[in-house]
Amino acid sequence: MSDSVMKLESSDTLYIRISQLEFIFARYDHLRPQTLNYSNYMVKPDISLNANMHEALQKMSLTHGDFSFVRVLVEGPVTLVPLSDFDEEMAEEIYFFNLPEQRKRRRVFYDTLSHQESVLLFSVDKDVCHTIEETFPNLLFQSSETPQLLHFASCSPISSSEGRLFVSIMERRMSVCLLRNGKIKQYNSFRLHHTQDAAYYTLRMAQLCGFLPEKDCLYICGRSPLAEQLHGELSPYLPNVELLKAEEEFNANVAALQKDLPYDMITLLLRAY
Repeated sequence: MSDSVMKLESSDTLYIRISQLEFIFARYDHLRPQTLNYSNYMVKPDISLNANMHEALQKMSLTHGDFSFVRVLVEGPVTLVPLSDFDEEMAEEIYFFNLPEQRKRRRVFYDTLSHQESVLLFSVDKDVCHTIEETFPNLLFQSSETPQLLHFASCSPISSSEGRLFVSIMERRMSVCLLRNGKIKQYNSFRLHHTQDAAYYTLRMAQLCGFLPEKDCLYICGRSPLAEQLHGELSPYLPNVELLKAEEEFNANVAALQKDLPYDMITLLLRAY
């Protein structure tokens, strides 16, 4: 467990990011953009995720107090569904059909990406969900993919047919998204078992979605050293490959300078998607 604390006098929103490896708790005041307060809690593998959450909520001073709103960012497998085909009553069936290994004790949520005419299905451990709901009365669960997908879309001009392939590296997982004319054309996520998997999945997705190496651009982001490694592996073969660096992309904002904050959480804090 580690704490990274910078003085903060007032903020009424608590941000929580949940993954299988760590929890991150943050308070950020958008009126004071160079002020941030956050804590990292490393998940103990010998106890349940919910037991870890109980311990984190008790030990992390950042979680104590009255909050007008709590936003919970959930890292994990997702399914993207066209908005025109979405039926809320079928959400669980669709999600578990695509991700049957997630069926055990999971609660399904969805984010509506209205400008992308899509719905993003994701799930949360039921016990963890219950613990957070019992602790904080006013909250929103959101996939960690949502803020970065919306950010990627904002970086893809509607007027341009140039393809932009975004690769995001997370804890033991990666996602690949192709945008043209500001719209998501292809999306998929993969579990990473070996470092070589990232290059294979990236090139395979590029091939399947009609990525044009001489015209289109590939962007790689993520706090993992694997993001830099992937950039180095692909650069000799693809002419337009760029490694996105949060500190440059977000003008050296204090959140973007923190090496232990994931890219998706930085986009949530600074772009408020």
